[in-house]
Amino acid sequence: MSIRISILKHYESLSRDYDHRFDNPRINYMRSVEKIVLLSSLKMGSILDIGCGTGEQSLFLAEKGYRVLGLDISKEMIKIAKERIKDARFKDNLSFVIASAEFLPFRDKSFEGIISIFGIFNHIQKVDNAFQETSRVLKTGGQAIFTIVNRWNLTWWVNAFIRCKVSWIISSLRSKEYVVNGLWTYYFSRGDLIKRLKGVGFKVRIGSLLLFVYPFYSKKLLLHEKIFIRFEDAARWYYPFNSLGYYHLVIIEKDAV
Repeated sequence: MSIRISILKHYESLSRDYDHRFDNPRINYMRSVEKIVLLSSLKMGSILDIGCGTGEQSLFLAEKGYRVLGLDISKEMIKIAKERIKDARFKDNLSFVIASAEFLPFRDKSFEGIISIFGIFNHIQKVDNAFQETSRVLKTGGQAIFTIVNRWNLTWWVNAFIRCKVSWIISSLRSKEYVVNGLWTYYFSRGDLIKRLKGVGFKVRIGSLLLFVYPFYSKKLLLHEKIFIRFEDAARWYYPFNSLGYYHLVIIEKDAV
């Protein structure tokens, strides 16, 4: 089975409980930060949501008056997203399409903005093609917002050392590619990401999301986590903290050619 097919099958299967699985106070905090950044960075107009999943960010932006096209490789994810907007008063602002980020089926400079949230680019094998495609379809001066899993995310490395997972640590130092539960993943360092994005003509600013908070605990936020979150909100864009979050929060602008 090819990597692309295995990734597609993973997301088709994940669609059944996607919204429930990724619903906890830590991810909800991350979502709140994402929404603030989306509204403060994106110009009003047409927005492409790459890897839209079940449509959470697409719906949010459409409700705010943007014209949004959600794109995903999973027909099951798109099916759920379409169900969510059946009775929405803003549904005329929103549509969905099944396609791959590596081959975007749009004309050059079609969108004022592009978003891709929750690590979509970590699961695209030909990621440089996908970055080039985002540059191609984004209008000059347009913005893009991505969240991408960080190779050097602090909480993972601390957890691995505390649990003495020597094999994990050695494997992670040797390679940026992993297959976990059948899902192929490439982890980006901040420097790697900046180099790739600048290479296709983007101005790049990167901050951190979930700096000291591990995203996949479902219990209520503890007091120390609430303190960590307040610190993160102040330190997100400053070195070295902008290199250590679980996710890179990437704000991009397309330069004039």
